[in-house]
Amino acid sequence: MGCSDCKTGCGTSDGGCSTQKSAQRLFLDDLLPKIYPSRTYGQLDVAAAYEAGIREEECEQLGRQIATVTKAPVYLVPADDEELCRYLYVLCVGREPALVELRQSSALRGLEAERISERYLRVALSTVARVGCVQEVAMELELRKDGDEPLAVVRELPRGGVFDPLLLKRLQRIVDLLTAYDIRHLDLGVIEQPASGLGLTDDGFAGRFGIEPRLGNFLFFAAPAVTTSEVHLPLH
Repeated sequence: MGCSDCKTGCGTSDGGCSTQKSAQRLFLDDLLPKIYPSRTYGQLDVAAAYEAGIREEECEQLGRQIATVTKAPVYLVPADDEELCRYLYVLCVGREPALVELRQSSALRGLEAERISERYLRVALSTVARVGCVQEVAMELELRKDGDEPLAVVRELPRGGVFDPLLLKRLQRIVDLLTAYDIRHLDLGVIEQPASGLGLTDDGFAGRFGIEPRLGNFLFFAAPAVTTSEVHLPLH
């Protein structure tokens, strides 16, 4: 897909994707040492991060605004103990009740089909800086058997960016809202660069995941950004 049919707007004011991504890398080169004075993964300046991070109430407000401008349901998923972000899931293909809600249940009942597939824009909002990123996520439900017992498996499959042309208009509206909230949008292709490229070092990440941390792991994700996850739920 070229700039002429991308329609994300990034080529209209700052010279296109290349110039924009270069500006984002310069921004990160300035930002990350303020949050990580030692430049080491996991060793952030807690006071600086607390001061700069996006609060939960602001995420909730932003979620309501995104629902309005995209005309799509939006679900807030709080940060867990390991991650440095909260997520807003924008349901672009699918219907309610959404799988992102159902997977939080202790058990499921009354499913309408043995297979369900949905598509989201997942907005990650950092708890340690005023930055956000958006990526395309598929979520699938499949019924299986656990012995004689039926089981629902919900899989989340993040992609390395936003590639479906049908999602691009909503993507641009989300990016515009982030800008209005003074939240810097970071392209996933930028934050998926190895952290060592900005002089940042590892402290256990590679031993856990088999690769060195990316820039996004210093700001958002506890695992690689395209990690597939599964939730197994009994059926009643």
